Amino acid sequence: MNPQGEVWVTGDCWLGCERTGVPVIWLGPVQWQGQHAPFMACEPCLNRLMKQAIDYFMQRQPAVA
Repeated sequence: MNPQGEVWVTGDCWLGCERTGVPVIWLGPVQWQGQHAPFMACEPCLNRLMKQAIDYFMQRQPAVA
């Protein structure tokens, strides 16, 4: 566990690079037809995902009521 409380383990990245045997963090469960699997990401893929999310948040316009 790092100072932010994140737990990194050695495993496989499911987020795009498909590297194996690297430090990964659990992002949540993948659920499909009643089955569950752990959704894991390595640091470079997680950083890419976070940047993509931040870019999306910054470009969103507030809804007009």
